[in-house]
Amino acid sequence: MDEQKFQIDGFHCEACVKLATMKIKKIEGVHEVNVSQEGEAKVCAGHPITLEEITKALDGLGYTVKTV
Repeated sequence: MDEQKFQIDGFHCEACVKLATMKIKKIEGVHEVNVSQEGEAKVCAGHPITLEEITKALDGLGYTVKTV
């Protein structure tokens, strides 16, 4: 299983964390997602998840994503 880490900026509250987690979990192959209030995201999947996949999943929510 592959694990990638990302930094997601733009969270304002715990609801932002829950929304981002829910959206990332919908990416095909994702098994586990851990997102902190500080925007530190760890994604475990059956294949490498790209920055583009994370960005697309969070499109329109006002968050910015970068790799760590």
